[in-house]
Amino acid sequence: MTKKELRQNMISTLKSMDEQAKLRAEENITAHAADYIQSGKYKSVGIVLPMKIEYDTWKLIDELLEMNVDVFSPQCHYDDKSMTFHRLTSRDEVTLDEKNIPIPSPDAPVNNDVDLLIVPGLIFSPEGYRIGYGGGFYDRFLTTFKGDTASLIFSEQIGETIVEEYDLPVNTLITDKEIFNVKEVRENEE
Repeated sequence: MTKKELRQNMISTLKSMDEQAKLRAEENITAHAADYIQSGKYKSVGIVLPMKIEYDTWKLIDELLEMNVDVFSPQCHYDDKSMTFHRLTSRDEVTLDEKNIPIPSPDAPVNNDVDLLIVPGLIFSPEGYRIGYGGGFYDRFLTTFKGDTASLIFSEQIGETIVEEYDLPVNTLITDKEIFNVKEVRENEE
């Protein structure tokens, strides 16, 4: 299967999830992620604002703000395919970019060196490699990012991926069922 076909299959899977089961899974992801962030003593987190079919990141963002963790969300710069992470302190600060994607205020302070970066994606291998939506924004950003990385996903999102030379894996997969240290899995396979 091609990346495009794998993407389409996963989008169908996510769209067909039972609403009540999805809500329960999101509660579990939020609880696991909050525990992970607290135990890791992360002071700043980069996290995308919610996309319709993926995990609703507002659940965790609200909790992080209550925990006094600094939250930064991305703004995509379509001209050069780069991103900057802007401080987010309230849902009221959210606006839409030129492609109608929710972003924090472009005037908010920038921090591209957060302690933990939550990397979005559609499908993840058990080793932490991902297939996103194909824009390449996170692939570019990760080439210079030095902090920890994790992804918040439904367990259904672990599956077949196609790994290309420029793909960089995340260190941790946080699912509705458990937390996987996939960096350790990769190191044990070497």
